[in-house]
Amino acid sequence: MMVIEMEVIKLKVPDVPTALGVLESSLKRELFLLDKSIFKTKKRLTDFEEKKGMRSEEFYEKFDKGLAGDDQDTMLWAAEYEALKVLENERSIIERMLSQCE
Repeated sequence: MMVIEMEVIKLKVPDVPTALGVLESSLKRELFLLDKSIFKTKKRLTDFEEKKGMRSEEFYEKFDKGLAGDDQDTMLWAAEYEALKVLENERSIIERMLSQCE
């Protein structure tokens, strides 16, 4: 079992309720934009999967082992898969932050 230690961020603001409201609305806006990016990235991954007849996870395992080639489609597919992982991680962090604004 992996344990994640949480750190505390302290901000000095003159008006805590207003600052929390601004922070919350900013995080929600970022979450909305991330969701749009995740949707588009998943669509591009689906297009690659249909074109190549392979799931992205299976493809990336081969790519990571150097067994998927190095043509332009391969490199783009790998980049999209890696981008999805980054976007999903950022989304998870923002969700945790939002839960603290309540």
